[in-house]
Amino acid sequence: LKFLSSYAFLLLVGGEFDLEMNFIIQDAESITCMTELLEHCDVTCQAEIWSMFTAILRKSVRNLQTSTEVGLIEQVLLKMSAVDDMIADLLVDMLGVLASYSITVKELKLLFSMLRGESGIWPRHAVKLLSVLNQMPQRHGPDTFFNFPGCSAAAIALPPIAKWPYQNGFTLNTWFRMDPLNNINVDKDKPYLYCFRTSKGVGYSAHFVGNCLIVTSLKSKGKGFQHCVKYDFQPRKLYHLYNNWDLSQLFSSYDKCFLGSSETADANRVFCGQLGAVYVFSEALNPAQIFAIHQLGPGYKVVITILL
Repeated sequence: LKFLSSYAFLLLVGGEFDLEMNFIIQDAESITCMTELLEHCDVTCQAEIWSMFTAILRKSVRNLQTSTEVGLIEQVLLKMSAVDDMIADLLVDMLGVLASYSITVKELKLLFSMLRGESGIWPRHAVKLLSVLNQMPQRHGPDTFFNFPGCSAAAIALPPIAKWPYQNGFTLNTWFRMDPLNNINVDKDKPYLYCFRTSKGVGYSAHFVGNCLIVTSLKSKGKGFQHCVKYDFQPRKLYHLYNNWDLSQLFSSYDKCFLGSSETADANRVFCGQLGAVYVFSEALNPAQIFAIHQLGPGYKVVITILL
C-alpha cells in the first residue's frame, strides 16, 4: 500500500513527494496513469491516494489547471458507476473541487447524463453527484487570469513606453494570488509583481520579501525610497493591488516594463502565482475611484470608464 501510494505521487511530482515541499504536478500524463493504476488497487489504497490527490488540488491552482487540461473530470465520471461507496464519496469531493475551478460543456453534459434515471431508478451514485452541481458556483477569483509558473523568464514583457498618452500620472490596478512551489522557502526569493524602469535603471517596482510587499521608487541611480507593506500575505488568497503616480513622479519613458518579474527575469525574481485583469489608467486615481474598482471584484474584466 505504501509503495503504491509513493510510486503514484513520485510520478505526479517528478520526485519524492512532500505535502509541504514538493506537491506540484509536473507531468500531466501521469494523472491518467494514476487513474488507470488505481483500478487495480484495493479500496484502502484508492482511498489514501484519492484523499491525498484532492489535498494537493486544494493547495495549488497549477494542480487544478493541469488536472483540467487532461480531462480528469471526464475520466473520473466514466469510472463512477464501478467504484465502491467510500471511494465514490472521495471522488465526488474531488470533482467538486475541480468543477468549482473549471468544467467544460462536454463534462457538464456527461455529469447530467449520469443523473438521468431509467424506469424510476436513479443511476448508482447519482445522488452523491448532485453535490458537485452545488459546488460548481462556489468560485473564488477571476474566471480568466495570467498564470506565472515561477520559472526563469516566465513573465509578461510589455513594449517600451515612450510617452504616456496623458501626462497626468498613472495608476496600475490588478488582483494577485501567490501560488508558491512550496510552503517552506517563501523567504528565499524576491518575486516581482511589476517593474517599470528606464534605460538608466530608475523607475518603479513592487516585489516580495517573505510575506512583505516592498514598493520601490528610484528617482535617480541609487536614490529613492522603499515602502514596506507589512501584511501577512497568504498563499492562494486573492489580494487587490493598486499603485498611483502623479505627474511629478513620471519619467519621460520606460524601456524595461515587466509584469511578473524584474527587468532581469531570472529565477529568483519571477512571480509565482496568478494575476487577474491588469488595468493601467492614464491618471492618478483618487481613493473613491480605487474603492469603486475594488468593489467590482477580481472577476471584473470589462472596460472601465473614469468620469472626472
